[in-house]
Amino acid sequence: MKGEADQNPLVIKFGGTSVGSGAAIGRAAAIAAGAARGRPVAVVVSAMSGVTNLLLGHASGAPDAGGAAAMALRETLAERHLRAIHEAVPPERRAEVENRVLGLLDELVEAAGRPAESVKARRAGIAVFGERLSAEVLAGAVAGTVAGTVAGAVANAGVAGEVVEVDPIATDRRFDEAEVDARETEGRCSRYVVPVLERGAVAVVPGFVGRAPDGSPTTLGRGGSDLSATVIGRALGSREVWIMSDVDGVLDADPRLVPDAALMPRLSYHEAHTFAGLGAKILHHKTMVPAAEARMDVLVRNTFAPETPGTRISADFAGGSGVRCVALRRKVPMEIPCASGRRSETAMVVCIGSPSEADLKLGLRLLRKAKIRFLHAGFASAGLVFVVNGDQGEDALRLLHGSLVMADPGVEEVA
Repeated sequence: MKGEADQNPLVIKFGGTSVGSGAAIGRAAAIAAGAARGRPVAVVVSAMSGVTNLLLGHASGAPDAGGAAAMALRETLAERHLRAIHEAVPPERRAEVENRVLGLLDELVEAAGRPAESVKARRAGIAVFGERLSAEVLAGAVAGTVAGTVAGAVANAGVAGEVVEVDPIATDRRFDEAEVDARETEGRCSRYVVPVLERGAVAVVPGFVGRAPDGSPTTLGRGGSDLSATVIGRALGSREVWIMSDVDGVLDADPRLVPDAALMPRLSYHEAHTFAGLGAKILHHKTMVPAAEARMDVLVRNTFAPETPGTRISADFAGGSGVRCVALRRKVPMEIPCASGRRSETAMVVCIGSPSEADLKLGLRLLRKAKIRFLHAGFASAGLVFVVNGDQGEDALRLLHGSLVMADPGVEEVA
């Protein structure tokens, strides 16, 4: 590795849209290579966008050794990944990367034809190929970076990319929501990831993927590449993990429901964990657990606009006063009697942060004024909760966001 000041590895996770095409992979490779100029870098990579759904769709069927379905899946994945290789990997490396990808696709066809001990085991054994395939393409793109450009992005000269050949995350045998064995994972990272870093290469690790004690492939659940990144960061003793996606950071509400949702420059571990657990799509709900245990910073950034500051989640920020962000939980298991005699579903708006009694009173006053019927309102571990008629949930969310969410504390507003 490099000098003493550069010994601490940086972990960068790229989501599915960040590696969704050859151009995107080239951009991700340039970001990784640029970061590797100053310190060791381990990259955790998701499957190309849409690939996991294809794999899980196939895995839902019965084993079909040599069947037409498996071969059609192979052809679809080969076309997409070979096109990405052509776009992102320099000519002198393409043949090597293509051979590795085609070899993985042959393994996929074999796995699709083998009986498994359970449906979950079969799904895991097939789903893991998405991340393995994208890891090979990204490593080839990183390894091929030279002075100049890769897919239109400025890249670093002389940086190698190398796929970690043995899955470093150890888990139990739950297959589809596997629990991580932190101690064994630390040992596996020391054996399989650290040597790659010591050779001066960018270590590329398939996200989402784990290994049971008997070596069977497992998965960490949908979105589990985020969790993979903080798990590996904890095992490597990292001080910082970057979560790279297609948004500028964590917004204070779902922008599909609240058009004026704003970027939050800072979050506490608790705020981020709570928000993710309520369905914020930007982070897997378990991501913050390893980060909090290791007191690592997690920086959520945009692969396609890397100059934006993003959102920093850290131990140094304990959380702000008032309501920081809002989330909508639909189909809450609490029903309201209707005039027709039937019972209607409810929705819950959760106001995350450190709200006051005044926030509760203001929220109730605003809901009454807007004629939004509420069944319950009060304090919870997340902050404030307002339970309303299910068909009024989105209206309540927008109303409470506009009136209760505070500007980021310590950040001066521009007049």
